[in-house]
Amino acid sequence: MMTYCHERAASHLGIAKTKDALFKTFYWPNCYREVEAFVKSCDLCQRVGKPQDKQKAPLKLVPVITEIFSKINVDAVGPLPVTPSGNKYLITAVCMSAKYPDAIPMENLKSTSIVDALLQVFSRMGFPKELQTDQGTSFTSALTTEFLERFGIKVVRSSVYHPQSNPVERMHRTLKRILRVLCLESGPDWEKILPQALFALRTVTHYSTYFTPAELVHGRNLKTPVMLLYDKLTEEDQEEDCVVNYVFELMNRMEKCQELAIRNMEHAKEKQKLWYDKKSVEQQFKPGDLVLVVASSKPTKLSVHWIGPGEVVRQLCGQVSRKE
Repeated sequence: MMTYCHERAASHLGIAKTKDALFKTFYWPNCYREVEAFVKSCDLCQRVGKPQDKQKAPLKLVPVITEIFSKINVDAVGPLPVTPSGNKYLITAVCMSAKYPDAIPMENLKSTSIVDALLQVFSRMGFPKELQTDQGTSFTSALTTEFLERFGIKVVRSSVYHPQSNPVERMHRTLKRILRVLCLESGPDWEKILPQALFALRTVTHYSTYFTPAELVHGRNLKTPVMLLYDKLTEEDQEEDCVVNYVFELMNRMEKCQELAIRNMEHAKEKQKLWYDKKSVEQQFKPGDLVLVVASSKPTKLSVHWIGPGEVVRQLCGQVSRKE
């Protein structure tokens, strides 16, 4: 009965609809549990199920980056509407420590253009120790790889199965939302208002550090129009501070901000793990187990989401296993 209500004419419509079709006519003790187990064990349903339907393993925390501009995340956004200067892409960069953003408008995503954009980023942020990118061909080309190797920059690739491991994706959503709003106000030329959008991102408090990116990079926040208005209303005649005293105060302030930011980021990561692990499942695989693997690429819209089964060869670490 379960086969008739789930397969064939029922078209593999899932647990809820299989129950609905079956229980209109049949019922027996423990039928709910048995139907769920039957549908979950269906080979075809497993292969076409969405990757996000998989059970989540507990979150693994990555170390907090303590040195500003030592690790930078870069990614490409686009295509966007073509600007008057012919640009339709953005190369975005985010400092993993200070969360300081930057973005370079580009006409195309050729390897030579990517290298030129990276040089612009490095001229503002300095050359990092690590650079995290996605699996895009622009960042994995021979030219880009050789360019980074020549400067001794370690390249970290975001997982093809989990692109969310690249935190610049969150900044993309925020940046595009800001550009969308500003374009409604000022017209469709997003390149013209890009500096305004970056200024907003640099001067707003980040949820994980409790500081603005500008404060962590410059030791103080950038002057905003509101701050200028406040200073104008409250200004008093004051003697200029000694330059040496100002420099020492600035250094102390930057050091304290950095220490606080590191503690805040560690606290934010712990809170994120606590929330994430509420719906996680500790699942271990052992050599010899048969598993399905998320398809990293799908030739057509109707291709299955999962491929396999493959046999687990060995356990690498935690929930990560190697299969053949």
